[in-house]
Amino acid sequence: MEMTSKERMQIAMDHKEPDRVPYQATFVPEMDKLLRQKYAKEIEGIKGKTTEKYQGMTELDILFGHDMLLLTYGISTGYYRDTLDETYVDEWGIKWKKIPYKTPNGIGYYTEIIEFPLANDDAINSYIPPNPDNEDMSYAEEVIKYYGKEKYICGIIDCSVFEALKYLRGITQSLIDIVANKDLAHKIMDMSVDYHLKLGYKLIERGVDLLWLADDLGGEHKLLMSPETFREMVKPKLGYMIGQLKKKNKNIKVAFHSDGYIEPIIDDLIEVGVDLLNPVQPESMDPAFIKKRYGSRISLWATVSTQKTLPFGTVQDVENEVKERIRTCAPGGGFLIAPTHNIQLDTPFENIEAFYNSIKKYGKYPINL
Repeated sequence: MEMTSKERMQIAMDHKEPDRVPYQATFVPEMDKLLRQKYAKEIEGIKGKTTEKYQGMTELDILFGHDMLLLTYGISTGYYRDTLDETYVDEWGIKWKKIPYKTPNGIGYYTEIIEFPLANDDAINSYIPPNPDNEDMSYAEEVIKYYGKEKYICGIIDCSVFEALKYLRGITQSLIDIVANKDLAHKIMDMSVDYHLKLGYKLIERGVDLLWLADDLGGEHKLLMSPETFREMVKPKLGYMIGQLKKKNKNIKVAFHSDGYIEPIIDDLIEVGVDLLNPVQPESMDPAFIKKRYGSRISLWATVSTQKTLPFGTVQDVENEVKERIRTCAPGGGFLIAPTHNIQLDTPFENIEAFYNSIKKYGKYPINL
C-alpha cells in the first residue's frame, strides 16, 4: 500500500527512508497562472485556496503530487500581493512596488520595498504593529480540512527576526543597527518575534505539521553578519521562538530558510532546534557536503537550482542535477527535494516537467545510483 504524503514526510523527517523521496515546488504568480492555463482541464474540481494576501497552496500542488502544502502568514505576505496597483502598502506600513521584467514566457513582476515604515528613528516609539488576531485563520482551516490527513502541512511564519528588521528599517540600516544601535534593533525584532510566535500558536492549534521560519542571513558566498553577531543578536530570539513552539506541541517540526552561504552557523541552527534547512542553495554551498557533515542532525529541503539549472539548463541538465541530489542527499532519509526558490517565469515548461519526471525516475528507495 502506497504511503500518504504525510506518512512519507514524517518518516523522512525522522531520518528514515520512506517509499520514495518526498518533493515539493512553488511558482511565482505569473508561472502559476501559465501552468493553471496549461493544465486547466486537469485541475477542474481540485480544491485550492489563495487570496490576495495569502499565497499558499493551489490546485497545482495536488495535480503535481506535492508532499507538502504551504500556508503563508506573517510579515512576508506583503510580498507578491495580487493587486492592480503598481504600488501598495501592507498591514505593517511597508510600501511595495511592482518591478516588471521580460522573459520568453511573458512579463513578470518582482515586488520591492520602496518605503520602510521605521526608516526614521522617530517613528519607532509611535509605531503599532498589526494585531495577529486579525489574521484570517479560515485560510489555514480550509486547507487543513481538505488535505490535513493526507498531506504534510507547513505553516509559514517567516521573516520573523532579522528579516523583519530589514523589512521595517531597510537592509543597510538594519546591518548598522545590529552593531551600533543594538537596543533599537532588539526592540523591533522582539516586536516581530512576539507577533509571529502568536501566529505559530494559532497554526499549531489548527493542526500544521511544520512551521517555517526564515531570515536571509547569507550573501552568495559570505554571511551578511559575523557568526558572533548572529549569536548575540539573532540566535537567542530564534531559539526562544523554536523553544516556545515546541513547548506548545512537542511533535511540531521547525524549518529555517536562508538563501546564500550560511555554513558557519548551521551548527547554531541545529542547537536551537531547527529540524529542516532550506534551501541549501548550490551556488553557495555544496548540498552533498552539507548532507555528509550535518545530515544526521538536520534534514535538507530543496537543493535544485532556480538560479541556473531550471531556467537556463537543458532537460538533461535538470535530470542530471535531480539525479545527483537524490544520489548524494537522499540516502538515510532527511531529504525533501525541491527547487531552491519559486520557479521563475523564465523557466521552460519542459524543464519543469523534467524536474518532476526525474524525481519519479530516480527517487524510489532504496537509492541505488
